[in-house]
Amino acid sequence: MAAAEGVDRLITRLCRFIVLVTGIALTVLLAGNVVARYVLASGGIDAAQELPELLFPWFIVAGISLAAQAGGHLGVDWFYDRLGPRGRVWLLHLVNAILIVSYLILFWQSLLLAENTWVQVSPVLKIPTSQGYLAVALGCLLLALAAACSSVRIVMTGPERRFTLSYKETGP
Repeated sequence: MAAAEGVDRLITRLCRFIVLVTGIALTVLLAGNVVARYVLASGGIDAAQELPELLFPWFIVAGISLAAQAGGHLGVDWFYDRLGPRGRVWLLHLVNAILIVSYLILFWQSLLLAENTWVQVSPVLKIPTSQGYLAVALGCLLLALAAACSSVRIVMTGPERRFTLSYKETGP
């Protein structure tokens, strides 16, 4: 249980850091570029056109991971609500097993895509475009880990504590 809680805390801290840094960077870049369009003769900052495209996947992936820890994704509890306590536990373990396998497959495929696109670079900054696939890979790995931690929590404390965060805790 302590290991699962430690992994969850690590995921939470990492994702909050990524959301905070990329969110601030996106805001500053986009606002700065708007101002630069009116001030500079060139019509803006070239790098400010590319950086949001490069940062946005990291921002989204971190937010998705935080939402998963808080149970903030769309869910249909119709079937879950009709099961008894034991059935709920089995259903949650089945769902988590499917999630873990699916996310690990997506993680691996994202790494393969990143490897195949490593030579493609952005026109201005010359940053490999594969970094977007690396963001997806990280997100899938974090989601698989969060699902595994959820299963550990379900075994140790029951299905009511399957999420580590409340909706209020997902922010920085």
